[in-house]
Amino acid sequence: MKSIDEIKSHFFLVLAFLSTSSLISISFSIKSLEPLADWAELQKECIERTVAYQGLSSKVWSCNGGGE
Repeated sequence: MKSIDEIKSHFFLVLAFLSTSSLISISFSIKSLEPLADWAELQKECIERTVAYQGLSSKVWSCNGGGE
């Protein structure tokens, strides 16, 4: 019976390690997406300000350097 309790205690330790490492990995992933979020915000502002073109696709094209 003692061996089952030891296995349980190690099992919970392994689960705790896995959950902690997952949280750390997620935090690094979120941090690496920050430049993409900044770019998306700039695109949104540009599309809202663009009045020279009609339609979303034309506005996106203009904001991404399209046209002359």
